[in-house]
Amino acid sequence: MGAWGNISISGTRGNYRATARFRLANGKTVPRFRGGATKEAARNALLEHLTELRDQTIGGEVSGAVTLGSFADDWFTRWRESSDPPASTVRTYRAAVKWIREELGMLRLTECTTGRLEKGVARIGEAHGQTTAKQSRSVLRRIFADAVRLDALTANPALGVSTIKDAPQMVRAMTADEVQALRTAATTWEATPVTSNKPVRREIADSIDVMLGTGIRTGELLGMRWDDVDLDADVPTVSVMGTVTRGADDEGMIYQPAPKSETSKRVLYLPTIAVDALRRQFDVREFRPESEGIFASEFGTWRDPSNYRAHFREVRAMAGLDWVTPKTIRKTVATAIYSADGLDNASQQLGHSEVGVTAKHYVQRLNIGPAGVVGVLDEWLQSAS
Repeated sequence: MGAWGNISISGTRGNYRATARFRLANGKTVPRFRGGATKEAARNALLEHLTELRDQTIGGEVSGAVTLGSFADDWFTRWRESSDPPASTVRTYRAAVKWIREELGMLRLTECTTGRLEKGVARIGEAHGQTTAKQSRSVLRRIFADAVRLDALTANPALGVSTIKDAPQMVRAMTADEVQALRTAATTWEATPVTSNKPVRREIADSIDVMLGTGIRTGELLGMRWDDVDLDADVPTVSVMGTVTRGADDEGMIYQPAPKSETSKRVLYLPTIAVDALRRQFDVREFRPESEGIFASEFGTWRDPSNYRAHFREVRAMAGLDWVTPKTIRKTVATAIYSADGLDNASQQLGHSEVGVTAKHYVQRLNIGPAGVVGVLDEWLQSAS
């Protein structure tokens, strides 16, 4: 609908007529005419008329002839306006649209076969990594679902793009000695003067102790506020209710009320190591509004996780633990809980929606047989002797 066939021109000098057949919204094809003093004038007049008819016929529908890059930009605008997504998701999808435009943007929607999309996603992975490729695949599925909804296509070619699987990686947690080495290095790093005679308290030692006592994410740590903490309870707690992230349009760091997922909202009991760290922070603060981040920046604003990780890298270098990241601390906490109290509790502590995520990515598996078999085997061997 809204398309036309070849344009033919007839007539004599000064009186030409351009003709083409046009398909209406009901599927019927009808002839359309326009005249002009020259062949070019007649053609242009008919093209203008046909374009107006097309706009009236499709009434805002999307043609399969539009390029993927153009449609992806329009989709992103519609998606953002209609769903009010978190700032971190906006940034992720915007970046994915950028890479999609770069690798596939000049293809028309009708030219986007599953095979072409798969090759494009593979190129994105080679250039920007598997995580970006996964995100691009997910966004492509959403984009083409919208194209189907708007009648630009009859089927979603992105549904057939192969799942991107990461190479399996062994989970590694820190040992007790490595944990102590990291804590010692953090204290040493804090005491290192930034000038010849002025040591600066940078609070990273206490922040590491809080992560070791909770297993929270970096953004959750930096989004922790004083009114989220109850240190006077019989068993002190912290309510993980938000995270720190960069604004959707890079306007700086903001507090995002909803953490990574709904299951991330949780209340955690605090062990002594975390309680002591938070009490130290409470005692050294002269001004403590309830809404202020406990580990805020030097200016009292939300601290950028990237800046925090930069300081963390300096600490781990001093400890000789270049492989350790804040996420390693989450894995260490998960492994400790799993070993002593089971996988379900480890998953709840970390705020995962599925136990499988914890088992696959956060728990270091120890290939050790169950201790209870010792008694079973002793009894069996005694009865057999």
